[in-house]
Amino acid sequence: MISKSGKYHRFSPIAYLRLARRYVSEKPYMMLLAATVGLITGLACVVLKTLIKWVSSGLTSHFSHTENWTLLILPLIGLGLAGIFCRYMIKRPLSQGTDRLIDFLEKGGYAISKKLTFGPIIANVLTLGFGGSAGAEGPIAVTGASISGNIARKLGLTPEEIRIFIGCGAGAGIAAIFKAPVGGMLFALEILRLPFTTYTVLALLLSCLASALTCYIFTGFTFDVFLNSAESFDAGAYLALAVFGVVAGLYSLFYNHCVRVAGRMLGRMKARWLQIAVAGAVLGVLLFLFPALYGEGYGVMDKMLNGHVAALYDGTPLPFGEGFGHMAIVVGGILLVKGIAVGLTTNAGVAGDFAPTLFAGSLAGLLFATAANHLCGCTLPVGDFALIGMCAVFAGVIRAPFMAMFLTPEMTGNFTLFLPMVLASALCYGVVRLVKSKNFYHEEN
Repeated sequence: MISKSGKYHRFSPIAYLRLARRYVSEKPYMMLLAATVGLITGLACVVLKTLIKWVSSGLTSHFSHTENWTLLILPLIGLGLAGIFCRYMIKRPLSQGTDRLIDFLEKGGYAISKKLTFGPIIANVLTLGFGGSAGAEGPIAVTGASISGNIARKLGLTPEEIRIFIGCGAGAGIAAIFKAPVGGMLFALEILRLPFTTYTVLALLLSCLASALTCYIFTGFTFDVFLNSAESFDAGAYLALAVFGVVAGLYSLFYNHCVRVAGRMLGRMKARWLQIAVAGAVLGVLLFLFPALYGEGYGVMDKMLNGHVAALYDGTPLPFGEGFGHMAIVVGGILLVKGIAVGLTTNAGVAGDFAPTLFAGSLAGLLFATAANHLCGCTLPVGDFALIGMCAVFAGVIRAPFMAMFLTPEMTGNFTLFLPMVLASALCYGVVRLVKSKNFYHEEN
């Protein structure tokens, strides 16, 4: 690009966006900007996914199919490194990023730190790569918000426009990490509570489409979790589905309680390093007993949905066999401690809350359908119920039913079970709302 002095400057996306503003009218320009921040956020998500895969694969490639003692210390190392990075390099806390982002927007903030464009990614890689039991969606949402917010500030947009673009960037992060554009839009509208106007929705749509498509292309046109074939539902299955919706609601309340208990336990410890030490030690024990808790759990979920339930037992020192009783002990044990593991990870490390609810939901659906088939003589499709459970528990825990109904089929590429997902999610959400009146991110610990 040529400056007024006639000298050439190196390539600058901001410079080209400023140049475009001279020749493009306001509304088309804002849509162009929304698509641009979506593209950049999608690329950031690709980097995050790749780094997590490299670190976790490098640390677990030597693991055996029996007990792995290394799991006892890996979470402590990861949380410690993330804590050092946040304390001495970023010099700000990055835990519970979605909560902080919501609070920032509710208070009318628009000047978001540039350090958040890369800080959450590095801290999340250290947290999840070393075994933290949570997700990557919170950190990438904060990263997307920082990218879009700082680009909007440099372009001289008004504070209100900057806040909208912060929401667009956060939604783009969710859309990219799950490859679910509508899910990302609904995150910004349901959870971040962006104004529901034509302008906002169009900007969100473009940013989320651009980010999801970018991540989908650069990760090999694949879904992280995929159900190969869904079975048809008969009248009896719908009756069982209604019962499962209520069960999922009760489990969502239990899961939410466990997350809050873990957070309060760590919150009572004044020293940050003590929090990290306790969380890392407890997580290490849980991972040693149930290695399926490692990281986001997408690999285990993908195998489980397609009939490879043995993936849940891989590496556990607990005795297991082919019978229903052994499976129920392992799956039930994971369901009991998953909320604690998530609460420890998200409070002591840097991670997201969405992916673990999907993991827990898939296990709840698997256990319910298998138990019904074994104990009651039913013929419920186990893979279908595992997929439906992902949607139902997400809706119950996060209390964002519309987001759950679209995000789950989008991220798995399966819309054939959309109606059963809607029914189970509505019932689960209804049960939770009888007890909890607020959104997951708006209730007190």
